[in-house]
Amino acid sequence: MPNEFSVEIHNYLTQKIAEAEEGIARKDERSCFFRGQLEELYWIRTYLKKNVDLKNFIYY
Repeated sequence: MPNEFSVEIHNYLTQKIAEAEEGIARKDERSCFFRGQLEELYWIRTYLKKNVDLKNFIYY
């Protein structure tokens, strides 16, 4: 069973990724900010998958 805190972190990241993708879709003056934010969020998620998460549990 995965650590509840780890699941909450992934849920938070998923929410923030969705918000950033929404911001990019709006194509306003802040879309560059959202692209950078999206890069950082993906980097954080990749880091967690490689270094923190349980190896036998897949997060979506």
